[in-house]
Amino acid sequence: MNNLGSTRRRFLTTAAASTAGLSIMSAKTAFGTQANSRVKVGCMGLGGRGSMIAQMFHEHEGFEVAALCDYFPEIGLAQAAKLGVPESKVFSGLKGYQRVLDSGVEALVLKTPPYCFPDHAEAAVEAGAHVYMAKPIATDVPGTLRIKAAGEKATRKGQVFLVDFQLRVDPYLLECIKRIRDGAMGDIRFMRVYYDDEGREDPPMTDCLADRFRGLIWTMNTCLSGGRLVVAGIHAVDAMLWIAGELPVSCVGKAITCREDPHGDSPDAYSLTYQFPSGLVANYSGDQFRNYHAFNCGCDVFGWNSYMETRYGGSTWMRGSDWRYEGGEKKDLYQFGARTNIDTFHKNITGGIHDNPTVQPSVNANLAAILGREAGSRGTLVTSDEVLKENKSLAPDLGRLVQ
Repeated sequence: MNNLGSTRRRFLTTAAASTAGLSIMSAKTAFGTQANSRVKVGCMGLGGRGSMIAQMFHEHEGFEVAALCDYFPEIGLAQAAKLGVPESKVFSGLKGYQRVLDSGVEALVLKTPPYCFPDHAEAAVEAGAHVYMAKPIATDVPGTLRIKAAGEKATRKGQVFLVDFQLRVDPYLLECIKRIRDGAMGDIRFMRVYYDDEGREDPPMTDCLADRFRGLIWTMNTCLSGGRLVVAGIHAVDAMLWIAGELPVSCVGKAITCREDPHGDSPDAYSLTYQFPSGLVANYSGDQFRNYHAFNCGCDVFGWNSYMETRYGGSTWMRGSDWRYEGGEKKDLYQFGARTNIDTFHKNITGGIHDNPTVQPSVNANLAAILGREAGSRGTLVTSDEVLKENKSLAPDLGRLVQ
């Protein structure tokens, strides 16, 4: 992955910048309106989190939700009634994103299954719109590199491109990262990384892929979601890379399917070992099948005479032989992170700040998660260079889908 130009120095710079959440307001937006004018956004994907994000944009005084799109028209219309969007600005189908852009929005919010993201983001940047998108940024290596290129193009064109990871704005983790960069932990030798959650529904496949689009069923299909490690476990993988301050060179492990009567092809559990250039080893484990285990996502970090742990939805703290940072717990990180990122998105638009520091760390996390997926599915050691060279594409069957 280092041959993407993500050197250790650049990784540390972009990762640190992506978490700052600080922007300086200027008098004009990129569109020449006053700084307190509302930015018109179009929201793509209105499922559980998508509807929550649309509501947050609606509640933000700096945005106007001007257009909506979901593959299913009835879902878009239901949200329009709640958000005050006229029915003439509600779109559906696979090409709905283009209709949203043609409606005159200034920013596009992407919360669809991630196989859509490269097409949607490229079209938005080409149309001159800012982009706010969920993780993961793509399902495969070609899509990840397309997002990287779209983000770089947005920067050149003076457009904002922000990827919504929540752990990156956890104030306690931010403080720990600062202390790590200042040398508080010394050399980090070993990490335990994990993402545990309940499973999703996985009904029988039909002859139309649209039947997988509802209720997060799509997360059970690798071509739509990237697989459970990429679509969900990436939260922990992203934190692992941020803490490590470097990118993995290889991964080895095993992925297994645990659920009864599986229909989608995404595995339910992973046991992986990532190796880094410095000699750091990180063990990732994750299960996402029905076993009534509580949600648990985080990293345990072991240095020489030092230790740190961080949790999504739990405490973050660190200690050494003669010091301790008590940290704390950001209990509402799921919503706090999104609201913080939405606020930063607005400040960057109105402030003309378009260095877009969340893009490269998101590319790094996506490629590391894909590396883990490939190592797990093959049951053997796979290098980062191999995954990049293979450049394997995941192509869903879009036949019979409404355009």
